[in-house]
Amino acid sequence: MEFAMKKFTTALCLAIIFAVPAWSQDACSQSTKLSNPSKTITSNGTGNLSGSGNTQIHYEMWTNGGSQGSNKLIWYGADKGGGAAYRAEWANPNDYLGRIGYYWGSGGKYTTYKNIYVDFNYTRSGRSTAGDYSYIGIYGWTKSPLVEYYVVEDWFGNQWQSDTSPITTSTTQGSVQGTFTVDGSTYQVVKNTRTNEPSIEGDRSTFTQYFSIRQTQRKCGTISLTEHFKQWEKMGLNMGNMYEAKFLTEAGGGTGWLELSYLKFSQEDSPRGSGSTPSSSSVAVSSSSSNASSISSSSEADVSSSSEEATPNSSSSDEATPILVSGLSTTGSQLATYYSLKGEPLGNAKPQKAGIYIVKQGNSIRKIAVR
Repeated sequence: MEFAMKKFTTALCLAIIFAVPAWSQDACSQSTKLSNPSKTITSNGTGNLSGSGNTQIHYEMWTNGGSQGSNKLIWYGADKGGGAAYRAEWANPNDYLGRIGYYWGSGGKYTTYKNIYVDFNYTRSGRSTAGDYSYIGIYGWTKSPLVEYYVVEDWFGNQWQSDTSPITTSTTQGSVQGTFTVDGSTYQVVKNTRTNEPSIEGDRSTFTQYFSIRQTQRKCGTISLTEHFKQWEKMGLNMGNMYEAKFLTEAGGGTGWLELSYLKFSQEDSPRGSGSTPSSSSVAVSSSSSNASSISSSSEADVSSSSEEATPNSSSSDEATPILVSGLSTTGSQLATYYSLKGEPLGNAKPQKAGIYIVKQGNSIRKIAVR
């Protein structure tokens, strides 16, 4: 009993100070609707919006058919919603593509650039509001070889398939090359060849398409884009020189919309979770902070794996010790996000390396041990 009381007293007095990098801000909590846009595009075109060089934020809207003036791409501004947030609208086009993100034109290989991350949060219209096919996620091209690529996070569904089940080769065509896991989900990789089709090099081109299709759709989170490029090349799907990497809304018809409350592109020296913290702010985790949010912590093991259990020092098997967290948002997605004890975000996938980690999921924050 005396030992248990000592543990409880220690827990009450515990204050862990750790650095949370600026880029660790949970995109899923960035849900405030934006207003007063800086630019509205109502006809096909491209252009620079902000930045320069390797961080140039660029837009492109391309439509074929539809109601005159009803197909739009609306950018909120460099100082709002991560700097790239936009709203896309369409009305019965044959095809609509609205996208904002990085543009290089005649860039180098992806290995020329730092680790590319895209943090996003959006809402959208419902099922069958985007025609027979649709894609939401990252889109771009490379040159030499000429490749059109997609990282598909979500879609609008159609009359044959729900918007809550992943796209298949019945939509993309082509063949499945394999799967890999990143950012908390499995992605299925598809390769397809297009012949005599429009491309960045002309109206009649032959080129290859690569798709990473997320098997559990989401409307907010982080896309570790460089990791997709690496995984494709492991499967023999070679990347050329970078032309663009943008967040795309594509609709093959229908009348609908998609609105981003947050969209941020970043290039970072080290992979997230590698231990590097390019910029940070101090956050206190304390069970005695008077202005903290109360989050319950138990010693119960994480049911997703028998190799995880609650950190012994955070609570006993007889008592659940409350952990009070100051400065760390506890709202947002139910998708788990893992952090090191230094506050470094490790992504949505459960760490494989043995150690002690912090897990944030919805309104719950707890520590776990991975053995």
